[in-house]
Amino acid sequence: MLLPVLLLACSPTTVDRHGPNQPVGGDDSGTAETDVDTDADGDTDADSDTDADSDTTHPEDTGPSGPCPPTMALVGDACMDLYEAPNRAGTVPLVMYSFDEAEDWCEARDKRLCSDQEWELACAGTQGASYPYGSTYQAGVCNDEETWRVYSQDQLNYWPSDASESWIETLEELFSHASSLGSGSIAADEVESLYQGEGGGDNAGCTGAAGVYDLVGNVEEWTRRADGGTTSFHGNLKGRYWAESRTCQSGVTTHGDSFRFYEIGFRCCRDPE
Repeated sequence: MLLPVLLLACSPTTVDRHGPNQPVGGDDSGTAETDVDTDADGDTDADSDTDADSDTTHPEDTGPSGPCPPTMALVGDACMDLYEAPNRAGTVPLVMYSFDEAEDWCEARDKRLCSDQEWELACAGTQGASYPYGSTYQAGVCNDEETWRVYSQDQLNYWPSDASESWIETLEELFSHASSLGSGSIAADEVESLYQGEGGGDNAGCTGAAGVYDLVGNVEEWTRRADGGTTSFHGNLKGRYWAESRTCQSGVTTHGDSFRFYEIGFRCCRDPE
């Protein structure tokens, strides 16, 4: 008889997540930090059943010229990927990576996870806007209005602990690899049924002054806490995901470094040359 592999194989406790308008976060180790949302007044519109039209014309895979590679933009003192990993225009982002696995993925490409301060600067700009496109929430500009779908934690718990590897380049590869490991197909099928991410740059208006796309909505992004965090809690989840919008200043810090979820992705940064 095959037994499920816990989704948080490296964490003592499996954490349940909630849908829109319910408390978000959980205790990954029994000693999670207190409140996470640094902007409790962030607008949400996650229950809308209206699919807003989006501009699916993909911008070129070239950022501003300068000290950064063409697929990255200069944000303050860092180069940041234009799109969520795998950082390709028109390609849907990866999910089900823990903080540690996301960091490994970036390091395999001579990059690193962005800090939460770098991420917020790309999103809010020097003026401190609430959203990449301005100070007021605009429904449908980013991929943040999809209808929330009920998930099965029991099925997600079958995700293999070694499925989210650094060589993965596409979501299709990720699902195929997870499905090849034990009972991983149970979790992979569940994630695929829940997934509502869109390709990098599909929502052309969802970008800030630096030219970085999808910082709000699409998939929630792991960042490294600039304040150092605490033992096993080094990440700050930014931007929320396809069924809920939050401001550039919002963040979730209660999930430990081994936590993964069906709507959590990441993007990478590096120092300029």
